[in-house]
Amino acid sequence: MAQKGGIPEWGEDFIKKLDAFLYEKPTRNVMETIDSFFEQAKVPKQIPVDVAETEQEWIVSVDLPGLQKDQIQLRIVGNQITVMIDHHEETEQYDESYHYYHKERRQHRNERTITLPYAVDKRTAKASFQNGVLEIRGPKTKKDNDSITID
Repeated sequence: MAQKGGIPEWGEDFIKKLDAFLYEKPTRNVMETIDSFFEQAKVPKQIPVDVAETEQEWIVSVDLPGLQKDQIQLRIVGNQITVMIDHHEETEQYDESYHYYHKERRQHRNERTITLPYAVDKRTAKASFQNGVLEIRGPKTKKDNDSITID
């Protein structure tokens, strides 16, 4: 049995056949399928947020492209705003020439807490969602130093 570079000929032939199977034969490349699985399994990225303020108010802008208003929840506690998203997606594909049917379901949950230097008043704060951008605004309030006086 001849060897090339430490691999027997039958082993080299096996590797060539395996490569051909994984990269050339299937209607959808198996290696691409495996790669896309691991891409989707990555830890979700942090939700992008911008915080700004004017003389009268603070403004929080949250980029949430591809989401609908009903997939977003807000929770306000003290001077913190938590943005929670719950995104469901389902795709279907059928190819008649190969009699191939493909269906995917994805669910993505994420949240981000923004701490402001001002207390957030639920009664006066306003939130709007347009073109994939959530904007939360509220008036600046006097900062509470979370202390009490001693008698």
